[in-house]
Amino acid sequence: MLFKTTGRLFIGAFKALFANFETFLKICWAWFAIFLIGQAALSSFVPQDPTSVNAAHLAALLVFAIVYVLGSASIAVAWHRCLLMEERPGWLHLTVGGRELRYALKFLAISLIMILLTIPVGGLIWLIGLTGFLATVVATAAMMIFFVLPFTMRFSLVLPAVALDEPLGLVEAFRDSKGLGLPLSFSAVVVGGVAGGATFVIGLLAVGAGGASLFAGIAVFILTLALQISATALQVSVLTGGYYILRERQMPSGGGPQVPED
Repeated sequence: MLFKTTGRLFIGAFKALFANFETFLKICWAWFAIFLIGQAALSSFVPQDPTSVNAAHLAALLVFAIVYVLGSASIAVAWHRCLLMEERPGWLHLTVGGRELRYALKFLAISLIMILLTIPVGGLIWLIGLTGFLATVVATAAMMIFFVLPFTMRFSLVLPAVALDEPLGLVEAFRDSKGLGLPLSFSAVVVGGVAGGATFVIGLLAVGAGGASLFAGIAVFILTLALQISATALQVSVLTGGYYILRERQMPSGGGPQVPED
């Protein structure tokens, strides 16, 4: 059951992206353009002395963080609704309303939960007294994959509910998603690994090319950006798939979001 559910989530995420890639581009291109412009603007506020504190830089970082969280919420909400309600936005999607604000606040709350779950992991590794960089990395990764992420992903199933304006509390999401934590964790990690591996390969190709031409540099930039966009869509798709399975369990007669089976 574990591997079956993991496979369903993983394969379903890629199927969802490939079947709706144009829609996702419509959803995210304007936000990604804003993110890139914001990152470029931030560089102008970086202080010359890295040890100094620049109020303008801190203010710019805060503004960028707010825009990034709201933009990411807008992208995620639209993608959830596309996959679960077959909504198709136009080519300019910069929607930020009550739904997106609620999504962002829930996301921040779940991020806090993840941080709180990470604290005992660090404490346990310290108590074990591991020596060596590799052993510490392996132990930390195992703890994150088998403990922190499963709990976090189960709580995160409230996010698609917010996108669909459906009532679902954190306690209910965690209670009704029993058995989904590890499949969601494995799927998210593998999806991230695929995207990260592809980005690493592109980086190696760029180094091999030696930046010989402007065209090569532009091509690498476009490919890297495409991978970032795809990784975002896949991670949200995994969460969407988990939410659909949760609703399947609650309404075995076939109720819930009307989407085709994977």
